[in-house]
Amino acid sequence: MDNKIKVKVPNQGQLEIEVLDIFNVADYEGKDYILYTLGEEVDSDHEKAYVSILKGDNNNYSLLEITDPKEWEQVQLAINEELSLEGDENE
Repeated sequence: MDNKIKVKVPNQGQLEIEVLDIFNVADYEGKDYILYTLGEEVDSDHEKAYVSILKGDNNNYSLLEITDPKEWEQVQLAINEELSLEGDENE
C-alpha cells in the first residue's frame, strides 16, 4: 500500500504517514479515526501501527491524541472488529 498523506503533529511539525485505514466509531459520530504507520519495523514482517483522531479540511490534516479512556476502549473494539472481518474474508 502506498497511501501517504502529510499531517501536522503537535510538537513535531509535519510528518508523512502511510494510511492503513480511516474509520468511524459508534458513539463518537463526527470523528474520523486513522490507523497509520511511520514505517518503523517491529520485525521483518510487521511495522508498528498507531491510531489517532484525524482532523482535516482542504488537504490540511492533523492528528489528535485519544485521551478519553472510554473513547479509546471503543476505538480498540472497532479495530478488533475490523481485523476480525478481514480475517473472515481471507478464509
